[in-house]
Amino acid sequence: MNTFDFFNANFGRLLVEQGNDPYENAAKALSSSHRLASGNGSRLGSGWAIVKENNAVLQLKLAATGITYDDRTRFEAVIDALENWDNQPTLFMVFDKAPLPISNLFLTVDLRAVRICTPAGVYSFDYTQEPTDSSPQFYRTLHKQRMKNAS
Repeated sequence: MNTFDFFNANFGRLLVEQGNDPYENAAKALSSSHRLASGNGSRLGSGWAIVKENNAVLQLKLAATGITYDDRTRFEAVIDALENWDNQPTLFMVFDKAPLPISNLFLTVDLRAVRICTPAGVYSFDYTQEPTDSSPQFYRTLHKQRMKNAS
């Protein structure tokens, strides 16, 4: 299963009707407006999502069913998922004002190659190692939060 098939099977299908093209389905899910739990409409323009096989967790509270909603910060949610790593392919997505392009969707399958998918790009790092000055800022912030939680 490729990343787009994984995304659609475990998250995209919960947001938009699926057609025959997995790329178009993923792009539509990421760029369309979705009904919020409050009744208004919104694109995935803030928050985060962590998607595993048959388990989608999203910060933004949509009216969509089949999704678990969680109000933790992106760093808290990612740390928890990485600290409790179960060797399952996982999509880590961070949403911002700009839509998350499908070209930035990558699965994480190993803690040594974690991928955080954002509209600005993909942050890649080895979670088993300490961050360095050249590590993505996201990972340095994640590591600081992780150390703070450990103390």
